[in-house]
Amino acid sequence: MATIRDVATMAGVSVATVSHVLNDSRYVAPETKERVVAAIAELDYRRDGIARSLRRSETGTIGVIISDIKNPFFSDLYKGVEDTINGLGENQNLILCNTEEDADKERKYLDVIMEKRVDGLILAPAGGNEDYLQALVKRQFPVVFVDRSLSAVRADQVVVDNRQAARELVRHLLDRGHRRIAILKATLHADSIDRRVEGYEDALRAAGLAADPCLRVDSASDIDAAYRGGLAVLDLDPRPDAVFCTNNFMTLGMVRALDARGLSCPADIALVGFDDFPWADSFRPRITAVAQPSYEMGREAALLLHARLRKQRTGPPITVTLPTTMLVRDSSG
Repeated sequence: MATIRDVATMAGVSVATVSHVLNDSRYVAPETKERVVAAIAELDYRRDGIARSLRRSETGTIGVIISDIKNPFFSDLYKGVEDTINGLGENQNLILCNTEEDADKERKYLDVIMEKRVDGLILAPAGGNEDYLQALVKRQFPVVFVDRSLSAVRADQVVVDNRQAARELVRHLLDRGHRRIAILKATLHADSIDRRVEGYEDALRAAGLAADPCLRVDSASDIDAAYRGGLAVLDLDPRPDAVFCTNNFMTLGMVRALDARGLSCPADIALVGFDDFPWADSFRPRITAVAQPSYEMGREAALLLHARLRKQRTGPPITVTLPTTMLVRDSSG
């Protein structure tokens, strides 16, 4: 493999001159620069990015750790990060890791990306690694939480008001006359889900109803598990007249369960979900849902991290709260 010294020898210049051409750090006469560029091409010279990053104390690389790449929400969120970073024009690279909601897997990826000496991190935490993340933040390492936060770790975050959005969604069911409202809850170590449950309970309480624990069914956050959870909801006696699904996988599993039981929505049971998804408006019935600005969350997280890296923003951590949209369709009755 050719070295910078080999380039200098072929071009008949000093190593310093080759460095100036590569880094555009000083004027080099056009004819000299042309010889250096030709030598680089002839020798197929590749710059040592690792050594350069060590000299500069930065790698131009950002780590992005998301919870479930199969989920359209996180795919869209990552797209927002990627488009924004690329649009900044600073030649930054991204390392994407998918934890599948597994704290051990998250810990492994944290180790890997820190070994890669990333400049900063955007993370949808799976929970369970608060000690590791606290240590990063104490070292002034730039971290931005997205979609979720950790109460034990004070870092920048980009979120929505999950509690308020869930409260409005369940109030919508109450306004439609539904009273026996079940909840299909995703079992995640995510404060976003906890806030949605609180919003559900708030809406019931405001209507003078108690949150009945018998109307709560917990499910792992995947469609097959949510399908089984949906069957459990439908088997409650008496059957609920509505169900609130706490994320899009819960909604999809519930729709499958309704089909398996041969039930009609909303005639037999109404349905609303937290998280819109690309096909919700194509289902029959069309699904009433809270839409999160997933792409914009990724964009805001990227801009916030970039501002920290460039020292454009200093001081204590901030929270960016983006608005949600309730999309009223057919499934809520």
